[in-house]
Amino acid sequence: MPTVLLVEDEPDLAQAMALALGRAGFDVLTVDSGSGARAGIGGRHVDVVVMDRGLPDMDGLEATASLRADGFLGAVLVTSGHAGPDHVAASLGAGADDVLGKPFTLVELVERVRGSVRPPTVAEAG
Repeated sequence: MPTVLLVEDEPDLAQAMALALGRAGFDVLTVDSGSGARAGIGGRHVDVVVMDRGLPDMDGLEATASLRADGFLGAVLVTSGHAGPDHVAASLGAGADDVLGKPFTLVELVERVRGSVRPPTVAEAG
């Protein structure tokens, strides 16, 4: 079962997203801050991070760049209320693989996450 780290500080949205992803067959870990994202990955296998751009302790792009600097190789999907070309380019430049503009449907979220799960490499498959 692929694991998703959901980084979202709006409790109602985080709950709805986690429920939709869980029903779609993902194991979901939820945190509400950029620092929580780093701690959430620490020592765990995470396939996809869904990162809110607007977090209380740091910008989601700063958190994404930090995860990449720490060696995270999984997919990062940034969610943002600002999904214009400059914001998308900034997200990709920070290490995101995809950007999902708010508002979005839960069906679109699930399909974007599903499409982001990378098959294991030969070394990981064993």
